Amino acid sequence: MVLERVCTRISTSLRQLADTRAEKIAFTRFFGNPRVSPLEILRTAAARAGEAAAGRHVLIIEDTSEINYQAKALRKRGLGRVGNGTDVGLFVHPALAVDAADGSVLGLAGATIWRRTKPKQANYQALPIEDKESHKWLATAQAARRALPETPLATVIADREGDIYEVFARLPDARTHVLIRATKDRALAEHGRLFAEIAKQPEAGRLVFELEARPGRPGRTVTLAVRFGQASIRQPKTGADRRDPRSLSLNIVEVREIDPPSPKEAVIWRLLTTHSVTTLADAARIVDLYRRRWTIEQLFRTLKSQAIDVEESLLADGEALERLAATTLVAATRVMQLVHGRDAAGAAFEAARLFDPAEITVLEALIRRLEGRTEKQKNPHPRTQPRLGRLGHCPARRMDRLCQRTAPGPHYIHPWPPTLPRHRRGFCLGQQPSTTDRCVRTLALVGEGGLAKRGRMRGTAVTWRIPSREKKVPAGGLEDGAGQPLPVPASRTRMMGRKVAIS
Repeated sequence: MVLERVCTRISTSLRQLADTRAEKIAFTRFFGNPRVSPLEILRTAAARAGEAAAGRHVLIIEDTSEINYQAKALRKRGLGRVGNGTDVGLFVHPALAVDAADGSVLGLAGATIWRRTKPKQANYQALPIEDKESHKWLATAQAARRALPETPLATVIADREGDIYEVFARLPDARTHVLIRATKDRALAEHGRLFAEIAKQPEAGRLVFELEARPGRPGRTVTLAVRFGQASIRQPKTGADRRDPRSLSLNIVEVREIDPPSPKEAVIWRLLTTHSVTTLADAARIVDLYRRRWTIEQLFRTLKSQAIDVEESLLADGEALERLAATTLVAATRVMQLVHGRDAAGAAFEAARLFDPAEITVLEALIRRLEGRTEKQKNPHPRTQPRLGRLGHCPARRMDRLCQRTAPGPHYIHPWPPTLPRHRRGFCLGQQPSTTDRCVRTLALVGEGGLAKRGRMRGTAVTWRIPSREKKVPAGGLEDGAGQPLPVPASRTRMMGRKVAIS
């Protein structure tokens, strides 16, 4: 129930999650209960991701983010220090399962959540990997791989922080590859250095793609010179483990921007991988896979300030905040699945991954009411097999946000839209309040945020407005996703001019 409320109301405030004072107390006790295990929450989510990932080439994308509670430090207890060494908070290190073919989010395959309560030891580099905080890169990926038993091929992707020798030595197997951006100019097994070795390789060709915008850096089209080759890297002397081989043979792909705006903004990626790279097409495929890593940055954006805003929670205890972090990671992943469902991936994304049959029926009925009369306004997705793309398709003339060129992100779903009519309220198709609430909020998200301005959710009720040219439908004349009439009593559907309420 808690996860359901976080997903539908996009908040961590217990006052917004709860409908009554009793529920607020129950939610507080849930997060404070020592028998509630964050590990079990993550395992349940990973099992669901494993079902969706069966038979696919899956990208296991890892990264770390801090959850900073310094603004509420006086109300917190039992937390550790975050990146700057002074602020209080905790860390999350998720492993996101992404389809390599279309980039759709399959689920949360695993995560590590911890509080940094001890300072770094003076001999940190000489410690075995199991005693280091960086062991998260290996342990989380291994747990994620175990959660995907029916996946024939998995590629673990990480940024420069994941450039760790033990990851290359212990993680790959017959069904697992690694792809990590190099940050260290490693020594080679025979002589020389890694970066100088790849620079000697002739240019194999060039790639052109759109670079995503980031804070302080506008998006732009980049042209990259591509080089690739093979290198045998040597095991570092400091902290070397005898169980690992003395050297490893890896493939490296380097892409370097031609004519960058400035030397500091130049794109230079050196990608180490166990995938075979023998042609320019192979190198381009490796670059495309690494570009999927941006998905996990969007997950952090959803988790924090742009949507759920986990850092605004008023829970005080550190252990309770760890349970909240696990819950919100799962919720943020579901929101990301809905966001990706609006793109081309939504055409093949089965709606049953996220919704039960009753919820799909409600969403189908709502979508039918938003459809226009022209071919351009009609939903292009077939009704026979409900897909997330169909549930997320909303005609432009019926949705405000679709008139813009850029598709809004998860922050365009609002928990309590303020500007909507309140003329009629009722249960949607006689479903339970939680089903109605979740479906309408879901439609607001996957439909570019437009319904969040057209329909009003208040407690257990929903009202939306139909344009004046919409034809009146006889009482009980709604259909389900397969085109069959819904068994709705006549008293449950009322048409009143331009205002429609299903009670």
